[in-house]
Amino acid sequence: MPEDRTDLPRNAGGRTSAEHASSPKPGKRPRAAAEPHMTQAMENYLLSIYLVEEQGQRVTNQQLVEQLRRVPATEHLGTSLPSVSGMLRRMDGEGLIQVGENRDIGLTAHGKTLAESIIRRHRLAARMIVDLLGVPLHMVNGEAHRLEHAMSEGLEERIKAVLGNPTTDPFGQPIPGGGYVQPKGVITLDKAHAGARMIVDRIPEDDEALVQYLADRGVLPGVEVTVEEVAPYRGVATLKVGDHTAIVGYAVASRIRVRPA
Repeated sequence: MPEDRTDLPRNAGGRTSAEHASSPKPGKRPRAAAEPHMTQAMENYLLSIYLVEEQGQRVTNQQLVEQLRRVPATEHLGTSLPSVSGMLRRMDGEGLIQVGENRDIGLTAHGKTLAESIIRRHRLAARMIVDLLGVPLHMVNGEAHRLEHAMSEGLEERIKAVLGNPTTDPFGQPIPGGGYVQPKGVITLDKAHAGARMIVDRIPEDDEALVQYLADRGVLPGVEVTVEEVAPYRGVATLKVGDHTAIVGYAVASRIRVRPA
């Protein structure tokens, strides 16, 4: 929502002093809009909006707050209503987001470009610390959040080259600009049928306990599983992975993507 500026003094032409100062002089070309001053918090907001959109959901204030709460506590993000509203006003003023008539939040073209850059650095960092350093999967998200803010373009290119230009991170999530092509037949686990043999395509990354549970039971991208039960009345889905059984709630099942084996 645009910030209310009715408190600013206005000149005889009805414009505020700030508007008058920023207006181009006669005969001069208007200057290009200044690049937004990005903070770590703004980067996390862009990342969170992008992730909600990537999941195919409307970006409402409630959905955004839920996603922001999945960001590691080490990022020190406030999720109170005044905090979120203030940040959204600032990002709107910087031309990074736009708010629709139904109050949905969307990224502008420039905001999406910046969000993709942040997501790319995050997912490259995740791939690097798993493939090169052997960091356990449940510890990856927090470390990737720390690295995404500090990675330069030169280092990003070097990491891509060393890793062989990966298309996905260790959780199966696509790396923007990496040439990812989604396999055919991908669905969320809650839509699968009992008895189906499926390949895990993607798992959530932002719940440390859940990631450790899935990893311990072998529910990882590229692994074949058998869907033993999908029970809406019980709110659970049951998978067989080799000698292990994994049971997840429907909210989690809706965030795990699988494809036919």
